[in-house]
Amino acid sequence: MHRRTFLTISTLSLINIHAIDFRETKKEAWKARDINSTMKQLYGNKAFESIKKSTNIELIAPKHLVENAYSIPITIKSSIKAKSVSILQTANEESLIAVFTVPKNETIHYTTNIRMERKGTLFIVVEALNGQLYYVRQFIEVSSLSCVSG
Repeated sequence: MHRRTFLTISTLSLINIHAIDFRETKKEAWKARDINSTMKQLYGNKAFESIKKSTNIELIAPKHLVENAYSIPITIKSSIKAKSVSILQTANEESLIAVFTVPKNETIHYTTNIRMERKGTLFIVVEALNGQLYYVRQFIEVSSLSCVSG
């Protein structure tokens, strides 16, 4: 084994990764059909009532008509020290797309692809270390899937 490979494996084995399995701990959030119900299931009524719009969250998503509704690229950046980041939307049957646990002292910079069945609003919610919720949203126009031939 090469020395660098050994050192990399040794270092990675020492890292303690702690992630919450939201599919197990917040089962009802994954079944909720609207944003408000999902947020209450994830964070509780008290936190949801105090949610604030934030300019410290940057959502980079297509601002024009998206032709491939199965692969919509998004990037989320934020300087907020956070516990978690949630991606929600109004286009699909269930509103919750993903929840990420943010490792301690890490910055938020995620890039992923999402799927939206029709046009709708994409919401990014950041849960700060103190429990305060912040959000940003963007409308995404998706071409009709029924027009896609294959």
